[in-house]
Amino acid sequence: MKASFGSRLAIPTAVMLLVTGGVMAKDRPPKEPRIEPASIEALKKMGDHLQTLQNFTIKADTTSEVVLDDEQKLEIGGEATYEVKRPDHLRIDLITDVVHGQLVYDGKTLIYASPDQKTYAQVPAPPTIKETLEKAAQRYNLQFPLADLFAWGTRDAPINIIREGFLVGHAAVDGKQTAHWAFRGPDQDAEIWIATEGSPLPLKISLVDRQENTRPRITTVLHWTENADIPADTFEYKPAEGSAKIGFVGEERKK
Repeated sequence: MKASFGSRLAIPTAVMLLVTGGVMAKDRPPKEPRIEPASIEALKKMGDHLQTLQNFTIKADTTSEVVLDDEQKLEIGGEATYEVKRPDHLRIDLITDVVHGQLVYDGKTLIYASPDQKTYAQVPAPPTIKETLEKAAQRYNLQFPLADLFAWGTRDAPINIIREGFLVGHAAVDGKQTAHWAFRGPDQDAEIWIATEGSPLPLKISLVDRQENTRPRITTVLHWTENADIPADTFEYKPAEGSAKIGFVGEERKK
């Protein structure tokens, strides 16, 4: 997210000149936040395109850092597959080194299943994908990578929290050319690689949580299929034989 690093690389020379001239670094005014207008326009263009997609799939390869109590960092790999029919059908299959989960939403019901444990929970759901994912996170602590993508291109897109945004440069992601943008918000740093050829899709996203002293990072590479042909029964949940229906933790208290 740091547009051309040239200015950053020149900092040591600038500091020496200031000291030589009798101005200490501590006496300099704090650096003003920098938001390149093109960085905001890139996000808006991306969001506008995402809102045009009706039937699509995303395969996301995710690498997360988990920090132990002694601050040792572990790397956890994962794969998430999103199958989407807007406005009210969604299936997420999530497999990581530590969890295997499924979310199925058919416009009326939200189901979260744990195939390995042969359990599932079911609750009534709001009428849209975005609202359903928000409910899953806020009420049931079900967090999924990429859930925020459904906010881009809407009035809830987090444009107004951006404190810094700039172009790092250009890079290839899975052989596709992208513009690499960097952003900073109140408590999170984000990098987004947006395709520069064809549809302006985000092909890679990397987030750093600055609220944690250890600054854990989660990085996701996205593989898109636009205008995907998704069978209707994808959004019909069929419990495996021997599966038990359970409730979400705190479900009664949160109603």
